[in-house]
Amino acid sequence: MVYILRKNVNGEIYYYANHSVRIGGKVRTVSHYLGKGPFSQSEIESLVKQKSQMILLEADFLKIFSKRLEYKEHILPSSLINIIERLKEINRIMAPFNKSYFEKFEENLRLRYVHGSTAIEGNTLSLRDAQLILEEDTPAGNTLREMHEILNYKDLFKLMRGYNGDINLKLILKIHEILMKNIDDENAGTLRNIDISISGSDYDPTPFPVLEDELGYLIDWYKEKKMDMFPVELACQFHQKFVEIHPFIDGNGRVSRELLNFILIKNNYPRIVIPFERRGVYLRCIDIGNSGDLTPFIIFMSGLLIEDSFRPVDLFFKQLKEKIKEETYSTDISNELDITMRDYEGILEIIKGMEGRIENLNLNELRKGKWK
Repeated sequence: MVYILRKNVNGEIYYYANHSVRIGGKVRTVSHYLGKGPFSQSEIESLVKQKSQMILLEADFLKIFSKRLEYKEHILPSSLINIIERLKEINRIMAPFNKSYFEKFEENLRLRYVHGSTAIEGNTLSLRDAQLILEEDTPAGNTLREMHEILNYKDLFKLMRGYNGDINLKLILKIHEILMKNIDDENAGTLRNIDISISGSDYDPTPFPVLEDELGYLIDWYKEKKMDMFPVELACQFHQKFVEIHPFIDGNGRVSRELLNFILIKNNYPRIVIPFERRGVYLRCIDIGNSGDLTPFIIFMSGLLIEDSFRPVDLFFKQLKEKIKEETYSTDISNELDITMRDYEGILEIIKGMEGRIENLNLNELRKGKWK
């Protein structure tokens, strides 16, 4: 609740709109100067109404900047986890004030996700072609298969928007059925009944007679870990384990990425987009993961998540800092914004360095941990 503070200085009355929040056992106060009185009651109410939204927003920011989450299971350092959590919470409180922007942001994420996920599998359609197919049902591409690979995501998004459950075998099969519609109708939505190999990898997927059992173990693992493991790592590990099982003849990568993003969205994170130009790093991180080291994959995917999470935050931070400059008396939130910016830039620099090593080292060196 915002309240009025009056200060008497040498007989002059100065008015402030204040709001107090309890953080870590201490009370912090957000205070905005309203001006020198006298003011009528109606004038005070009008000034408070003008300032309240900004004051409450600053209070939310103070809570976010002081929050430190601890998960029982995580590979990433706590500093990186807290950056990801901070960005998630900032976007959450910003969304109601920027509905139009965030709707467009989500649309753009979905489009780039579809384009990237299909391009990884060899689809040659451009981002603009994908947009025309998804938004206007306009035919595009060299083959019908390429067009259906994009178009099927419209039905998939419709399914996922209306789905309130959690991961189970029925959902996995339904996702595959939709993604493979008009591409491989014979095998769409069914587990493979033959053993296969993965092109470009020396890893052997799960033998087909035990596929359903292995998926059941994976789902049980997910249910057991989802309360204690950092959700971003949970999503990445689920993706890696699913790819190792490789339960379908075709479409495993697309299904694994959809399940990864399902876990993220369920935990209020944005979806991860893997641009085609970073396909090589993505596939190499999976290969390293096949040998038992999941750290590069988790770091790489976290970097992608941070990049997209920061796009709206960066824009909003600039607007917020300008607004704070206008206030005669405010919190030190501007300094916190600067610290967040530096943390973000420093972490991305480290991740980019790792990506460069992964691209330039051979697989034997990578499997020996020389990406570090």
